[in-house]
Amino acid sequence: MPMTCRNLCERLDSKIIVGKSIYEEGKKYCRRCEVYFLHDGSFCPCCGIRLRVSPVNKKARNRKRDTV
Repeated sequence: MPMTCRNLCERLDSKIIVGKSIYEEGKKYCRRCEVYFLHDGSFCPCCGIRLRVSPVNKKARNRKRDTV
């Protein structure tokens, strides 16, 4: 049974800094809450879904891979 959103995402939401890659800063994205988190775990603290740790589009993924 999947966990339901407990609206923690509204309080834990990380602000996006313009000019830097979100994923390079260590932030992770929750597809269900649609929010970026600066969180140590690999699952969303709000809804329990696995967090995305890399960009979706190919150009950004290649750029992230080249910087590492």
